[in-house]
Amino acid sequence: APPDDDFPLLLRVRDYLTWGEALELPVDLVVLAVGMMPNPVDDLITLLKVSPGTDRFLLEVHPKLRPVETAVPGIVLAGTAQGPMNIQESCAAAAAAASKVAGLLSQGQVELDPFVAYVDPDRCDGTGRCVEVCQYEDAIVLQTAGVNGRSAQKAVVTPANCAGCGVCVGACPNRAIDLLGWRLQQYEAMIDAIVAEELPALATA
Repeated sequence: APPDDDFPLLLRVRDYLTWGEALELPVDLVVLAVGMMPNPVDDLITLLKVSPGTDRFLLEVHPKLRPVETAVPGIVLAGTAQGPMNIQESCAAAAAAASKVAGLLSQGQVELDPFVAYVDPDRCDGTGRCVEVCQYEDAIVLQTAGVNGRSAQKAVVTPANCAGCGVCVGACPNRAIDLLGWRLQQYEAMIDAIVAEELPALATA
């Protein structure tokens, strides 16, 4: 647009991020900014078990409620690890992440969730499927154990690393894994009770 007396440039744009409103912005200078791309951090994603977005920036649990926390307890995000940010936004995210970590360190001890996976060694045949699907570092591993005078691979859970997600429970072909407090037998008993209540009603209908 032609300049006026106050500003050398008049920029006419349409705001497609809201309602497509046409805007006229008097400016001194127009600078073309290129888009920000994340660094390749696939090794870090694999190591920390954090989740990337479709744009390969790291995902937080919730952008409003938990903006710097990841799904992995104890791992927080800050700055452009989450997405493109300016200096002010990066400093605010870093302060929030530092505050979150300081709160964890000030506790001295961390309370663990009791609902973790448990392996029945008599049923486990060491297929390793639970280890393949587990998203948490060293939460469940295969170890060699002596069974009837022979060595065999058995899955072993480290409760401090287990998040109790239950993925390994569904992956085990031998039903050798349960979640403490949420065993498969408990679910089956609840289903049987529901079916037992519904059957008389269906019979009389």
